[in-house]
Amino acid sequence: MRTLSRRAVLVVAAVLVVVVVVVVVLVVRATSGPSSPGDVTFAAGGAATSVGAGQFCDVAVTECDGDPEAVTVLRVPPNTPLAVTVPEEVASTPWQLAFTFRDAAGATQQGRSPVFPPGSTPTFTLVLPAASDQLTSAEVQQYGARITQGPNGLEFATRATWVLSVDDR
Repeated sequence: MRTLSRRAVLVVAAVLVVVVVVVVVLVVRATSGPSSPGDVTFAAGGAATSVGAGQFCDVAVTECDGDPEAVTVLRVPPNTPLAVTVPEEVASTPWQLAFTFRDAAGATQQGRSPVFPPGSTPTFTLVLPAASDQLTSAEVQQYGARITQGPNGLEFATRATWVLSVDDR
């Protein structure tokens, strides 16, 4: 019976170590939850702030995770546009900005940007309908692959959200 040279034993051992490491990495990735798709930046009046996703899911929106502390605050005076910049991981998927504001009568109103198709744009500038309107919150919503038929047509599941609370003093 022929014995292996010392070099051959070392090569076999190195290959075995690499295989074990690859298997461990694959198992950890497969069993860990979804990862956050990055930070969104909100900017207004010369100031800017970034925040990570408060909630994020896998693309099928079946396994989710979150960070309840992921909320940011920015001062946005009336008649000041809000610029939103999303990371490439979001811009490469359908996304939208949902927002609330107070109108001149003090009534809370809700609005939405258009849905941006995958790869169309990483930025959006929100301008409220009237100069006296006060933005109160904004939320970037990244859509996932899960689509269901709802009472008003097709409904897309939200895969991740980024929340801005507006300082309106």
